[in-house]
Amino acid sequence: MAGLWHEVLRTMSQPGASPDDDLLARAAADIALRDHPHPPADAEVVLEIARTEFAAVLTYRQARAALDSARRPPEGGSAP
Repeated sequence: MAGLWHEVLRTMSQPGASPDDDLLARAAADIALRDHPHPPADAEVVLEIARTEFAAVLTYRQARAALDSARRPPEGGSAP
C-alpha cells in the first residue's frame, strides 16, 4: 500500500492536478479497512471517507470495487 499512498500524495501535491477517482477510491478503501475493522467497512464508509478526506465524489460502484480489491490478498503472496 505504500505505493498507493506515494501516488496519492504525488498527485495531490501537483498544482492544478485532478487525482483519478479510482486512485482516491482505493485510498479511501485502505483507510476504511484500517479504521473500521468491526463492523467491517462497507461501500458507504468508503464513500464518506472519500468525500471528507479527499473531497472526492465517487459512485457506489467505484467504492464497492475499491473495497473488494483492497480486501484481496496481494498477488504473489498471501495477506499477513
